[in-house]
Amino acid sequence: MFAPGDHPVMSSKQHESGNGMALSTVYVGVEDMDRALSFYEDLFGMEPEQAEERFSMFAFDGVDFGLYDGSADGHEFEFGDNCVPNFEVSDVDAAFERVSELAPEVVSDGILDIDGYRCFHVRDTEGNVVELFSVDSA
Repeated sequence: MFAPGDHPVMSSKQHESGNGMALSTVYVGVEDMDRALSFYEDLFGMEPEQAEERFSMFAFDGVDFGLYDGSADGHEFEFGDNCVPNFEVSDVDAAFERVSELAPEVVSDGILDIDGYRCFHVRDTEGNVVELFSVDSA
């Protein structure tokens, strides 16, 4: 657990917009925290920075990725498609092979190529769509 003032969500980020806002965390709603944590630990190949029943977080450079069980606060979520986080990978073909085995569902029909922006979409264990992509330099 983070001490007050040390929590990454409450700390200042270096990249602020013109009006002083900085993107700190993107999170998706989850229904089963243990199931979601297991999926994202496998997807990212790393342990979460914070893992709790209510909120768990994976630390990336600049912006963190969180999992939020709103039932802990009495919030109701419509699961799936409420946010589409996209993650850049160095080799989208290798990622497709690995993640296709991991994800409950591959949403896209193979790897999409949009003028060198190559991506695919999977559904996580909670019904949320996640995009993985790479940009080919041509």
